[in-house]
Amino acid sequence: MKAEYYQLPVELMGKTIAKMDVSNLQVYGNFLAQTYYYVSHSTRMLAFGAGLMKRSEENHFRRFIKHISEESSHEVLAERDLQDLGMKPTDFYHLPETHALWEPQYYKMLHEGPLSLMGYIIALEYFSCTHLPAVYKRIQDTHGTKAGRFIKLHAEEDPDHIQKAIELTSTLSPDLQETILVNIVQTAKTYSLMVDTCIQSATIDTSRTFTEFREREFIA
Repeated sequence: MKAEYYQLPVELMGKTIAKMDVSNLQVYGNFLAQTYYYVSHSTRMLAFGAGLMKRSEENHFRRFIKHISEESSHEVLAERDLQDLGMKPTDFYHLPETHALWEPQYYKMLHEGPLSLMGYIIALEYFSCTHLPAVYKRIQDTHGTKAGRFIKLHAEEDPDHIQKAIELTSTLSPDLQETILVNIVQTAKTYSLMVDTCIQSATIDTSRTFTEFREREFIA
């Protein structure tokens, strides 16, 4: 897979998160809460995908299983960062944009094949290693050593992960690579929408209950 196929979509993610004010507790807290919500599915997605693989895909099966251990409990890091800010995930509504980020992955694996998940993985991990170091620097400048565990880990660890993901994807058929590319673009756009909504939470209350959310967004 050519580098520009995943670099260009991920640039959108980078431009969006560059606008996020990590000093605003409502904005950064909401971002961490949404991170907690979608990252809670990382190991479950990998397990689901591994279970769908055929015996002829043993090497990919083993890679997914190994990746489960690498992603284990990462949502706890986001939860602890929220605790440093005096918050918890349930202080924030699980945004529709966040649902739209992780929910389609189960459908894609079931109907397009388990390796379609590589598009989601590549988008998020390439984004992490190219754009999160700058975000972590801003967090350090604002919060010191607190509230940056999740960002720090993924800024430092994901360069190795993305290399393995690209190597795996490059061995796949052109049709499957095209399926993965579609998922890269979809993931990049949906993640950007999620971050944009977090940024807007500086002026919009996203800690509402579902009933309050529904009434304000669709009835008022």
